[in-house]
Amino acid sequence: MEWLTENGFWVFIGILFIAMHLFGHGGHGGHGGGGHGAPKKPNTGSDRPSGHRH
Repeated sequence: MEWLTENGFWVFIGILFIAMHLFGHGGHGGHGGGGHGAPKKPNTGSDRPSGHRH
């Protein structure tokens, strides 16, 4: 139990590291970024901001 109190921070960091890789980095879909086999849409330019350009 003494080992856990001395190294609790590193145990927490390790668990956090594993959880982030299993469940994705902050909701960005994990490794690959595109989800699980989701097809990418072609870039048609309609997703551009509609504001004026300089």
